[in-house]
Order: sequence, then C-alpha cells, then structure tokens
Amino acid sequence: MKGNRAALAVALAVVLLAGGWWLLRRGSSAPAVQLIPLFESAQKRPESATFQVIEADLNGEKKQAIYTVPTSRLIYKVRIPDDAWLRVSVGTKPESWTQEGDGVLFRFGVSDSRTYDPLFTQHVNPFSNPGDRKWIQVWVDLSAYAGEEVELIFNTNTSPEGKGDDPRNDHALWGAPEIIVR
Repeated sequence: MKGNRAALAVALAVVLLAGGWWLLRRGSSAPAVQLIPLFESAQKRPESATFQVIEADLNGEKKQAIYTVPTSRLIYKVRIPDDAWLRVSVGTKPESWTQEGDGVLFRFGVSDSRTYDPLFTQHVNPFSNPGDRKWIQVWVDLSAYAGEEVELIFNTNTSPEGKGDDPRNDHALWGAPEIIVR
C-alpha cells in the first residue's frame, strides 16, 4: 500500500513539474511585433495614396493608428512566430460618422508570394450603422504561417463588394496593429 502511495506521489510530482515547465515555456514566447514602428518600411499602394500614422480617438478610446483613404494597400513583410495572432482594431475617423457615404471595406490577408489567403473582411459604415462609431477589435489566427516569412496585406476599399465605388467620407483607420503570441 505504501508503495502505491509513493508511486502516485511521484507521478503527481512529475505531472506538476511538466505542467509548470510547459506554462513557463509558453510564457516566454516571442514578444509582440508592433507594426506601427515598421510603418515607414511597409509598401504602400498606390504610392500617391494618403497614409499617415496618427493618434485617433473613437468614442474616448485612443489608439495609435494608420490612417488611409481607400482604395489602399499596406504590405508588411514579417516572419510569423509560433502561436501568432494579428490583433488590430478597425474604424473610421469621427468626421465621417455623420457624413453621407457607404463606409469602408477592410480586408486582411497573407501572401507567401505565390498565393494570397484572405483571412478577414469587415464593412464599417458609421453613417448608416451608429454601432460602427467605435473601434472594432479584430483577432486573426496566423499560426498556420508559423516560421514563414510572409506578407501581411491590409486593404481598404471604398465600398462593400457588389456596390459601385462611393469614396465619399471614407477615412479608414487600422488601430494599433500588432502580432502577438498567445
């Protein structure tokens, strides 16, 4: 009986040590990759488009953001860590909230230079939908690209798909984009 208790105690200790090691290992994951400091090195299309890093306040929540006027594309070339996620907020400048227009279509995807994988699409129209008058938090799982150097592609369009182009009052914001490890 004493032998069984000792074996059980040893097994429990091994499980606890292994679990602690696993938690510590996960806690020491790669740091977040902030994309705003990499803004100058990102490709911007079209080159003549408006791109600015600004501090944007949407309903009292301030974020450093990339401001652009659609149609635009911003491309970051990065190596994706294990267990990576993109965390970004999308929204439009407050001056567009009460001005006519049909909003902005935000799209995000990943390219390995051969293929493009669309991973996120969000139409934001604060003129017609007052619920869009805020930052909209987005999480995109990037773990399928772990260890790869890829292009993160942030697109904005002047209108939702299937509608004609309506660029009126399209003031798109990509708020605090970063790659985090979960």
